[in-house]
Amino acid sequence: MATLDLKNITKSFGASQVLKGIDLAIRDKEFVVFVGPSGCGKSTLLRIIAGLDEATTGTIVIDGTDVSQLAPVDRGISMVFQSYALYPHLSVFENIAFPLRVARLPEAEVKSKVGKAAEILQLTEKLPLKPGQLSGGQRQRVAIGRSIVRNPKVFLFDEPLSNLDAALRGDMRVELSTLHRDLAATMIYVTHDQVEAMTMADRIVVLDKGWISQVGTPLELYHKPANTFVAGFIGNPKMNFLGVTCQAADADGVLVSFQGGDSLRVPVDPANVTRGQSLTLGVRPEHLGIGHKGATVQAVPTVIERLGIHTVAHCSIAGNSATFCALLEGSAPAQVGEAIPLSFNAADCHLFTENGLALQRRVDMQALDPDLATAASA
Repeated sequence: MATLDLKNITKSFGASQVLKGIDLAIRDKEFVVFVGPSGCGKSTLLRIIAGLDEATTGTIVIDGTDVSQLAPVDRGISMVFQSYALYPHLSVFENIAFPLRVARLPEAEVKSKVGKAAEILQLTEKLPLKPGQLSGGQRQRVAIGRSIVRNPKVFLFDEPLSNLDAALRGDMRVELSTLHRDLAATMIYVTHDQVEAMTMADRIVVLDKGWISQVGTPLELYHKPANTFVAGFIGNPKMNFLGVTCQAADADGVLVSFQGGDSLRVPVDPANVTRGQSLTLGVRPEHLGIGHKGATVQAVPTVIERLGIHTVAHCSIAGNSATFCALLEGSAPAQVGEAIPLSFNAADCHLFTENGLALQRRVDMQALDPDLATAASA
């Protein structure tokens, strides 16, 4: 097993507190992604788990053992960094074998472990080459191979794809997901890229200013964000927000109105919501369409991006300072400067209180998220 428990982890650099009390339990064989904007504390938290930084307070428990005071080499972890950190004068074989050489393992065992890692990573034919003869993706696989041969309890990845081009990042996401499945290992992955988080994670940990803002499966965070920060961070393009006013709240949901006179009843639990209260309505760009089906806002496109399969319209609407974004079909009849009606359904909407907390949506997550359905039946 390779469980990991973080208990009240804080970290301060002088007067600056970077982590403000992190509690998290990671299950055996789980792929967990730490995600958040720059400066949220995700890399610092990973380095504390690895033992490269010391927590100001808190404990780190791996498989029931408190490793908080242990050296990195004694924690049963292996870390893959943003930079490949390969030895340019050594062959691929010797780069992968390096930690085994340090441990003075017999040559037969070194060859066996390196051979197995190379086979998993499709590097067998590259073993005689030097790192300079490899592509960026192949060099990253060598760095991962160096971690595999150590047979760690927990793999740690610190933004390992950020140096690769967009197409190669997509390929490596698939390779890492396949590697996780093949190794059946516990993995923790840090990124600022929410696309990486959504496509690879079993669960995502969203960090904001040193706090955990929400933990959940990718679809949980997409369909039921806990607050406006998570709602705006998860999803690409990000969620649109509109100021609205509560007209009524009852068992059927919350009736809200927004500038222009339109109103709609959002199916959320109306706890502690009162008539006249200011709320924030959230709707994702992909849930907008041109026309008058449902609630409608008049929008004026300021930038149009034609992507073939989709058209992204960045619009301005009356009474809203932020850009209102719509993800439309590829041939959508939208032109810069020409007003269009953007409509959406109440069932696709989110409501947030004045302090940014989400009102509970009436969404059947087990029907939407196969991972939750599988867990419920297990």
